Amino acid sequence: MKNSLSRLFRSPLLWGGLFSTAFYAAVHYGPLHHPQILRYFAGHEVEYITTVMFFIGFAAMLLKHLNVRKQRQVLKHTPVFEPRTGHKFDASYAANLVQYVKQYEKKYGASILSQRLAAAVQFVKRSSSATDLDSELRYLADEDSAKADADYGLVRLILWAVPMLGFLGTVVGITMALGNLDLNAISESSKMMSAGLMVAFDTTALAIALDVALFFVQFLVYREENDLLYDIEKAADNELRGRFEIAPASEDNTQVAAVRTMLETVVKTLEDFAGRQAMLWERSMLAAQQHFNSVAEQKADTLVKSLSLALNDGLGHHAKILAQTESQILDKSGEMTIKFTDALRANAAGMLSLKEESVKQLETIQDVLGTSSQLIRLEERLNGNLAALAQTGNFEETVNALAAAIHLLNGKHRYAA
Repeated sequence: MKNSLSRLFRSPLLWGGLFSTAFYAAVHYGPLHHPQILRYFAGHEVEYITTVMFFIGFAAMLLKHLNVRKQRQVLKHTPVFEPRTGHKFDASYAANLVQYVKQYEKKYGASILSQRLAAAVQFVKRSSSATDLDSELRYLADEDSAKADADYGLVRLILWAVPMLGFLGTVVGITMALGNLDLNAISESSKMMSAGLMVAFDTTALAIALDVALFFVQFLVYREENDLLYDIEKAADNELRGRFEIAPASEDNTQVAAVRTMLETVVKTLEDFAGRQAMLWERSMLAAQQHFNSVAEQKADTLVKSLSLALNDGLGHHAKILAQTESQILDKSGEMTIKFTDALRANAAGMLSLKEESVKQLETIQDVLGTSSQLIRLEERLNGNLAALAQTGNFEETVNALAAAIHLLNGKHRYAA
C-alpha cells in the first residue's frame, strides 16, 4: 500500500493534471484572466490539450529535478565505508561492507550510490574474488545511465506530440475559415474567416512555444542528472577501488578460471532448463491424458446414445414395415381367397352346366342309337320291300321311293347328331 501511494505521488500524470487545473483556474477566475492569455491558452480545444500535455511533461521534469537534488544531498554524506588504513582485505571482507551499506541506507535512505555499492559488494561476495570488480562497476554505471535515460520516454513523446497538436490546430482553423467563406457576403464572412485563421495560427504558435520551453527544461535536467551519475561513479570508485586484495594469477589460470566459471554457468543453466522442460512435459502429458480420458468418455457416451437412438429408430421403423407388410399380405391373402372361392364357385357352376350338357349329350346319343336301330330295322324292311318289288316289276318307282326315304333318314340323322 505504501509503495502504491509512493508511486502515485511520483506520477507525472497526477501532478500535471493538478498544475493544469490550477493554471486554468487562474486563467478563468484568477489573476491570469487576460484577453491575450485567454486567446492563446483557452481559445480552442486543441489549446487546452496542448497546455495539459506541456504541464505533464513539465511535472515529469520537475520530479526528475527533485530526485536529482535528493541524490545530491545523500551524496554529500560520504564516505560510506570506514576509512582505508592501507591494508587490503580479501573477498570475505565483503560481508562486513554489506552491513555498512545497510546502516547507510537506514540513516539516509536508499539512493543510487547505496544501491550501486550494495550490488558491487554482493558481486565480490558471490564470486569470492575482486578480480572483475572494475568491470562490474562499469557495468553498474552503464545500467544506471540506461535507466535514467529511459525515464525521459514520456517527455520525448510529449515533445513529439505537441508540434503535431499545433499542426492539427492549423488544419482545424483553416478548415473553419474555408467553411465560413461566403462569396455572396464577403463583409460578413470575413470576420468568421479571420476567427478560423486566428485559431490556426494561435494553436501553432502555442505548440511551438511550449515545445521549445519543455525542450530547454529537459536539456537542463538531463545535464544535471548526467553530472550526478558521473559524481556517483567517482564516489563508488573511491569507496571500492584498492580496498580488496587481488590474488596474483597467471594469464593461463585466469583464462581457465573464466572458462570454468562459464562452463559451470552453462551446466547449471542446462540443468535448470532440463528440469523445467521435464516438468513442462510431465504437466503436458498429464493434461493431455486427462483431456483424452474426458474426450473418450464423452465420445463413448455420445456413441452409446447415438447407437441406442439408432437401434430404437431402426426397430421401430422395422416394426412398422413388418406391420405394414403383414397387413398387405393379409389383404392380398383375403383378396386371393375371395378370388379363389369365386373361381371354385365358377368352376362348380361350370361343372354342373357341363354335367347337365353331358346328360343331354348322353340322351342325344341314346336317341341317336335308338334311331340307328330303327334305321337298321327300316333297312331290313326296305330290303324286303325291294325284294318284293323286284318280284312285282315296279322296280324303278320303288328305287326312287327308297332313295327319298334314305335321304329323309339321313337328314334326320344329321339333325340328331
